[in-house]
Amino acid sequence: MILPDLDDLVLESDGETGLRERGRRFLSRGPWTTVAFLVDTRPTPEAPWEGPYLWLHRYQKVSEGWKLVSRFHTTTPDQLDNLLAAMRDWELKG
Repeated sequence: MILPDLDDLVLESDGETGLRERGRRFLSRGPWTTVAFLVDTRPTPEAPWEGPYLWLHRYQKVSEGWKLVSRFHTTTPDQLDNLLAAMRDWELKG
């Protein structure tokens, strides 16, 4: 799937899809763009929401627009907690 513009990027965010976007950040912009999403999911419409999960998506600029090239999704909330702890331990400063 090719997106004409990254401003058109939409994750389905309603109660029927099992995906709810809580936030997004563009981590890098350019010919290769990285977008971080914070999402909740649920397996069925009746199930409780689970998360939060971190999704990282990489998009490449192509002649038709933007193509999703790779993605990384955490699969448990603990993974997000471990990532945050590692960044604190590494004392990353912006």
